[in-house]
Amino acid sequence: MRVRFFFFMKTATGVDEVEIPADLAPDIETLVEVLVSRFGLPLKNELLTGSGELRRDINILVNGRNIEFISGVKTKLNDGDTVSFLSAVAGG
Repeated sequence: MRVRFFFFMKTATGVDEVEIPADLAPDIETLVEVLVSRFGLPLKNELLTGSGELRRDINILVNGRNIEFISGVKTKLNDGDTVSFLSAVAGG
């Protein structure tokens, strides 16, 4: 599957996107673990709270749909999917 990073996530990973096989990450929860393992502390700090929960200000889209309207972190993934990680951006 294609995993895309935007805003602060892009800065934390140093890349725009990566390819991850769905057999390594069959759902969002596992994908987050795989990505944190690959990109380390900078990405972990952007994605997770101190207690290891996914931060509320992170939007994750699978094929353009927010996972909150699918199955949350249990959303199933397939090789043809595009997963996008967006961090909240504020301005003023």
